Amino acid sequence: MEAKEYYRFLLHRYYNGTATAAEEEELFAALRTDGEEEEWTALISELHATAIPDPAYNPALYEDAIDQILQPAAQVRKIRSYRWYYAAAAAAVLLIATIGYLMQPQKTTTPTRPLAAITTDVKPGKNGAVLTLGDGSQVVLDSLNNGVISTQQGTRVSLRNGQLSYDASGNVTVSYNTMTTPRGRKFQLQLPDGTNVWMNAASAITYPTAFTGSNRTVTLSGEAYFEVASNATLPFIVRINNETAVEVLGTHFNISSYPDEANISTTLLEGAVQVNVKQQAKRLQPGQQLEINKTSGVTTLNKQVDTLSVIAWKNGTLSFQDKKLTAIINMIARWYDIDVVYETTPPDMTFVGEIGSDVTLASVLAFLRESGIHFRLEGRKLIVGS
Repeated sequence: MEAKEYYRFLLHRYYNGTATAAEEEELFAALRTDGEEEEWTALISELHATAIPDPAYNPALYEDAIDQILQPAAQVRKIRSYRWYYAAAAAAVLLIATIGYLMQPQKTTTPTRPLAAITTDVKPGKNGAVLTLGDGSQVVLDSLNNGVISTQQGTRVSLRNGQLSYDASGNVTVSYNTMTTPRGRKFQLQLPDGTNVWMNAASAITYPTAFTGSNRTVTLSGEAYFEVASNATLPFIVRINNETAVEVLGTHFNISSYPDEANISTTLLEGAVQVNVKQQAKRLQPGQQLEINKTSGVTTLNKQVDTLSVIAWKNGTLSFQDKKLTAIINMIARWYDIDVVYETTPPDMTFVGEIGSDVTLASVLAFLRESGIHFRLEGRKLIVGS
């Protein structure tokens, strides 16, 4: 860190409330652009250690709250330094603001309950799903142990280490199952042919307990990532709606088709897929994405797509890369199982960066606030725009 003594001076000025507007701007500009997080932490810790303790400060009331505030911020993952400087600034500003608040003289008496008790936050989603069997009965998969959970007309359904799988032996009678991942849940499924499917939150897939016809057809709503078991004589087909289907022979691809999104998108990572839209065939190459406007039916082929960003959800990350605010809010609502209310027209902004999907909602909102977006969280309702 260059000019360490000068930054120490600026920190003391900021804490004492004597920093000019220009000095504050310079301090926060340095926090945004300087990647020396350990150096900044040391300077702030030094400031804390040398400050005169506030007699109204009770560590028993506040230290747990500080840990809860700072720990999620520390889990922010950098993809490229220039993409994530807003989040780095958010973490640093939050650290300064928290310590500054706890050290400054208090005009009121010590709170009667811990700060954590009055802090609104929402935990992240987790693995879980609901399996609807052929007879209409349902099995909640969130907390089941490994083992056979159902036998359907010659097909065993087993759960092992968070993945559902099917094993058909001998003569079987085909029935149809539906796996549904509610908001705040995602799950992994292995279809009867060995195809692996990762289901994102608020999604559903319907499939047979055994593939016995001339193709392997499943129906999808929401978002899923597929690694299709190769079988050149038995095409794999994902039916999205009455007008759109994706046909493959053996490949890795992602489909997003949420009811609250304007477009259906198919992104190819490996192999080749053919997207059939209103009797028109569009063939994709690896790294390409086809978007279909659900209202107009117009298709757009994006030839160079950040595929890792597209499947970030599968790998435990919330990716904001090249996404509009409304798309990000929809993604957050699905993963944190919250309702969203817009009090004003959302700004037309495009974001970059990513954060781990295992952090609480407060950590995600901290990043968005740094871009000037205002939020209020009332229970499980996120109010945007005021």
